[in-house]
Amino acid sequence: MISSIFKKLIFVFAYILVCHTITAQEDQCDYYNLSKPKAIPQDFNPEILDLNGSFKFNVEIKKCDEIYFTTITSSENIFFSKKQNEKWSKPNIASFSDPNYNDADPFLSKDGNRMYFISKRPTHTTDKKLDYNIWYADKKDDQWAKPKPLPKPINSDDFDEYFFSISDNGNAFFSSNRKGGEGSFDIYTTKVLDNNQFSAPQNAGRPISTEKYEFDPYISPNEDFIIFSINEKGNSSLYFSYKNKDDNWSEPQNLGDKINVTNQDFAPSLSADGKFIFFSNNGKLRWVSTDILKSLQ
Repeated sequence: MISSIFKKLIFVFAYILVCHTITAQEDQCDYYNLSKPKAIPQDFNPEILDLNGSFKFNVEIKKCDEIYFTTITSSENIFFSKKQNEKWSKPNIASFSDPNYNDADPFLSKDGNRMYFISKRPTHTTDKKLDYNIWYADKKDDQWAKPKPLPKPINSDDFDEYFFSISDNGNAFFSSNRKGGEGSFDIYTTKVLDNNQFSAPQNAGRPISTEKYEFDPYISPNEDFIIFSINEKGNSSLYFSYKNKDDNWSEPQNLGDKINVTNQDFAPSLSADGKFIFFSNNGKLRWVSTDILKSLQ
């Protein structure tokens, strides 16, 4: 009996220690000392990310001392900044992003060792039609290896693939205008398998894939909700859908006029601790507390 109680106490202590460690790690994220938003979105505008006011979207922060985001100047590229000795470096094009092509939509794996992104570069030597495909780069010894395209059937030869995101249980979501969909762009899902293999993509189906133009799907870590954009007549707005008690997606809900304030509201992402949503208002980075989803739900 004493042994059993002792084991339970050890388990409780270990659990508390892990929780404390996670909380401490989360608290390390100072987000450039910006005031943290609640239900009202705020600009995510640290001076070092200004880059002469260029069009920015796709904020990806999985580690408190690293940030990736997409910037459009003469081309579309992924920029990277790192915090060292309490100072953030000036953002530069990430080593896996090629300034000769258009790259966007960075998504960092949970362990921080793989970066997924989209690129309009050739996937093979005879690739003449440059459409967007999903690529990845692996990190080794703190350096990104040469990027590679994901295999078929994730990527297609004649159609675009956008915005890859993965839940903790390995279900990935992306958008594509490939044949057989409900509309121009739909949301697709695939399972991440071993040895860089993936299950055959399946259309996510209604209600999150319809005859409308659905894109930029960002899945939550435990897959209880998904945030994405819908483009109607050239205007993009952010929506979200949650898993109901029957494990089905709910009817998508518009995130409201506090978030959808321009005709280009898109590129959602979540902070590592799940407390904040990052998004773009026509190339202007903003963020808001995820509590806004509870009020809408």
